[in-house]
Amino acid sequence: MKGFGLFVKTLAANTARLNSLDAHTGRLTLVLGNESADLDSMVSSLALAYALSPTISAPPIPIINTNRSDMTLRPESTLLLRTTLQANDSGIDALTFIDDFDLTRVVSYGRKHGLDVWLVDHNAPASRQTELEPFVRGIVDHHVDENRCPQAERQIELVGSCATLVAERLRNTLGSVEPELAKMLVAPILIDTSELSSTARRATDKDIEMVSWLVPQVEWAWSSANPVSTDSAVADQESSDEVESLDHVSSTHELYKILDKLKGKVSHLSARDLLRKDYKQWTVGSPAWTVGISSISYRLQKWIKRDSRKQIKKAVEKWVDEQKLDVALVMTHGKAKQGKGGVKVYGRDLIVAFGQSVNEEQQRRVLDGLQRSELLGLEPFFEDQDTGPVFFNQTRTESSRKQVFPAIKAVIESLSI
Repeated sequence: MKGFGLFVKTLAANTARLNSLDAHTGRLTLVLGNESADLDSMVSSLALAYALSPTISAPPIPIINTNRSDMTLRPESTLLLRTTLQANDSGIDALTFIDDFDLTRVVSYGRKHGLDVWLVDHNAPASRQTELEPFVRGIVDHHVDENRCPQAERQIELVGSCATLVAERLRNTLGSVEPELAKMLVAPILIDTSELSSTARRATDKDIEMVSWLVPQVEWAWSSANPVSTDSAVADQESSDEVESLDHVSSTHELYKILDKLKGKVSHLSARDLLRKDYKQWTVGSPAWTVGISSISYRLQKWIKRDSRKQIKKAVEKWVDEQKLDVALVMTHGKAKQGKGGVKVYGRDLIVAFGQSVNEEQQRRVLDGLQRSELLGLEPFFEDQDTGPVFFNQTRTESSRKQVFPAIKAVIESLSI
């Protein structure tokens, strides 16, 4: 198998290849991350394309499933990918984003010449990409199976990070990986599991196992007795505002702290950018409901202090109209002080908003179903829940979008029974 560095050097030709299909006749293979395009999804699409490359004559094309301009909303992903790709004389400009080419033309090409799509970090095409469904050949994912694409080879395990499953595939086929790829893979596992935290309850034994395999392969900045460090003194010496590279990091803790701080720097974003930064959309039930879920690394009480309850409601309602949603769930999460002068505690909140097509009885039943869900543990955020979007505190803080989507899906599907 060619090394990761040689694979990276093929990336720059991919966008041109997808925009000059008339000059090609061979079968195409795309590796597509999910539409939230978070760090886990981006890294997993790149690493899985590399893992698949020995089995395919033409190099698989990893696709970053967001617009190129939206990378500005993801500074943690920009920093990690820039650092690891530059080590192989490449960069983010070499990557292919979903708006760099015409997906409908690719599908038309696939009908004539062949198209294989591998979904990574999701197991069914996004509601706006359903034309890909007949072409899905493989799935590597860590979300609840939506039971679509029955023709696909699938590896679906509810681990903390999809990068864990891709790392396992590479370990089983190669035995080892290059230092840059090891760093690229370990980063999203740390982010998605809150640094393998037992209190966050997201890390599985397999996540821990893959981090233990990857860490010795990373070239840390200097020798450390324990690169899986929990000493915050080292990382906190650095300000992530000033970090331009990750070449200097000396432990997993430092890597985690820098990327996590960048991921959480969202207070400067507009309400619309907060809602779209980490967003997924589905079609659920019969008759079909369009469901959108935004995940925001910004506690609701901070957002309210910045924008006001009234302005947040207006922004969410405008988002519902813009995306033509029947129901929107806005998940906010992060640390916030408990009372004046209190310590910062991790928590979650939830906003639920409905489109104009959803009648009052349907709204009541959806809200009632969500409040009964033991996965969420919802409590009213305000004593006076007036009209419009409804605000909740989510006491089950371990439940992320991976758990919230199945919960809303079950509620909506129960409406048609």
